[in-house]
Amino acid sequence: MSAEPRLTIGELAAAAGMTVRNVRNHAARGLLPPPVLVARTGYYGEAHLERLQLIRAMQAEGFNLEAIRCLLGGEAVPTPIDADDLERRCGVSPAAARHAAIALREVAALFDRALAR
Repeated sequence: MSAEPRLTIGELAAAAGMTVRNVRNHAARGLLPPPVLVARTGYYGEAHLERLQLIRAMQAEGFNLEAIRCLLGGEAVPTPIDADDLERRCGVSPAAARHAAIALREVAALFDRALAR
């Protein structure tokens, strides 16, 4: 048996404390990576759950979904801080460390654009 949890969208939504509709909305906005498809069922893992928990925490701090999308954007550019280093220093899961490293890269890019003006 795999160590990675296999959650359906309903189970993921319940574990994250939100509705299936919100999970689908976050996925449609690009805030949540696609599930692993087995036959016709999508399965989500720990990284998906942690991402949703991070989104909820950011919303609680006043970030809107567009700002969250910007901060948690794609991973095409290497992060300035190593996710493994964040994991060790902060004692967070690998998925949370990856998301934090991405967010830090995006914040750095925002500062660079602001300073270039």
